Amino acid sequence: MFEKNDNRYLTKGVNEQLPKEIQVYCWQLIDEKRKEAEITLDYLQIFEFNRDDQRQAIEVIHRQEEPFFIQYHEYKIIEPLADFQVTKLWVIDDGTNQTMLLPEEY
Repeated sequence: MFEKNDNRYLTKGVNEQLPKEIQVYCWQLIDEKRKEAEITLDYLQIFEFNRDDQRQAIEVIHRQEEPFFIQYHEYKIIEPLADFQVTKLWVIDDGTNQTMLLPEEY
């Protein structure tokens, strides 16, 4: 899964609620993970976001279920992200297209 980085789409909810910088960052994390030989990517990539206003950062948790892996990343908050409220994001690869969506849009 996630063999190519073309045919990538996002839903209206992602477009309206998730800043472009975070969208690009999540695609980059998927691409980096794909290059690692020891893990095969599952069709569903899960991202969870925890704001830490004290540190001016967002903790990004990237995980999948099968085979299981979890990684923790930190994304520094810049001015446009001040109203960032999304807590979870899914990216699904159906074999033809890759779609970034909010869980409530499934």
